[in-house]
Amino acid sequence: MNVTHLEKGQPLHSFEHNSDYVFDVSWSPIHPALFACVDGLGNLDIWNLNCDSELPTVGTLIDGSPALNRVSWTHSGQQVAVGDSLGKIWLYDVGEQLANPKADDWPKLMETLEEFQSNQSYISGDIMSPQVSHPPSPYLSSTPVR
Repeated sequence: MNVTHLEKGQPLHSFEHNSDYVFDVSWSPIHPALFACVDGLGNLDIWNLNCDSELPTVGTLIDGSPALNRVSWTHSGQQVAVGDSLGKIWLYDVGEQLANPKADDWPKLMETLEEFQSNQSYISGDIMSPQVSHPPSPYLSSTPVR
């Protein structure tokens, strides 16, 4: 998974945390540095680029490890929905401390992106990291949608 410079079409940073295909990614509608992604092993990861660009801020493995292929934020940015190819949907509440942007989040993101651009020669999209298990998180709570 890469962050790409839109004008140059070049990757700025490669995220190598997932050990399976990432099927969907979605940026938070309210936080400039927050995005969620889902993969084929049933992982939901939420990244805050202002905190860490090597590991997700929060992650959870969905019960039964279904291959997740969709992730979407609610308009409020306080929940994220994930779904699989069988049509099952899970809804997660994202904690306010994580979901709500702070006044300095835009300037921090600009610094992070500038750092990515200066380090782009180290990007390699072919390296895969081993899967990391996620401890329970106080930032996410699950509500299965039936």
